[in-house]
Amino acid sequence: MNVFANTWRELVRRRLWPVALLLVAALAAVPVLLAREPEPVVPAAPSPLASVPVDDEIGEPIVAMAAAEDRDRRRRVLGSRKDPFEPAPTPAPKPEKPAADVPESEDGPAEPASPGGDFGGGFPAPAPGPVAPVAPAPTEPPAAPKTYELNSLIVRFGPAEAATRERMNLERLQPLPSVEEPVLVYLGLDPKREHAIFLIDDGVEAVGDGSCKPQPESCETIHLAKGETEFFDVVDPETEVVTAQYQLDLIDIKTRKTESAKEAKAAYADEAKGGRKAVRARVAGRGPLRWDYDPETGTLQRRDAKAFKAAVARIAARLARTQPDL
Repeated sequence: MNVFANTWRELVRRRLWPVALLLVAALAAVPVLLAREPEPVVPAAPSPLASVPVDDEIGEPIVAMAAAEDRDRRRRVLGSRKDPFEPAPTPAPKPEKPAADVPESEDGPAEPASPGGDFGGGFPAPAPGPVAPVAPAPTEPPAAPKTYELNSLIVRFGPAEAATRERMNLERLQPLPSVEEPVLVYLGLDPKREHAIFLIDDGVEAVGDGSCKPQPESCETIHLAKGETEFFDVVDPETEVVTAQYQLDLIDIKTRKTESAKEAKAAYADEAKGGRKAVRARVAGRGPLRWDYDPETGTLQRRDAKAFKAAVARIAARLARTQPDL
């Protein structure tokens, strides 16, 4: 009861009690209205058809048979009479126009162009001209593989202070930097073909990866392997001042595993010009070399003590003949 009392007081306070009464009355009236049975619907009686007066003209038939006098009477029609079973007349052929004279070309008579051509719009199609043969595109011959002399070297040589040095193929007995002023001369390869042997001039000091032979104190030749670098200082013998410094980088050794005497002799014959002169000048000043070139293998062979003494004796005899006063 408290719930209904509180609800009613809230409705009264908010002035909604008339709405609540209408809702209660509607809830009570809905069941009463639904409980009533609907009244039966009485169908309406059909109205009698009104009598419609029939016109006499409507009763007459629309289509009537034609009388004999109607058939004999002439009818007016458009055009002339035509027998439906008569065949159609054949049209007369049109006279052909004479074709214009077409000049013949060197390849034969040219075909007349059609009025519309292939382009339409009444423009004549262009006459096909002679087709010139298409020459194949010139293909560059493959570059021949670069060849090197047997036992030659690929080096970079130049002043040590230079930013870049010249890359060159160094042949046997080729002096560097020039024939007139040789700082070093490439003599050849050792028997194992692993080191290149260079003869250095008097007054040249070598510093770098190579090894001096026969001793570091008395450096006669420099032995360099692939990838090694050597510096050569040119010292003035009077002032003992370094006048120039060169750098040598050994990049590659062009050699093959062969014992062909023909190739070795060809390499010996193709030695650099001017190199033998530089070697002879060096031998005349400091004595014979401890290495001798073997043309059968294309390598340098170290002289033994007996062969070295014999070479010294030969040089001494030659000097005695050429310069007897010494």
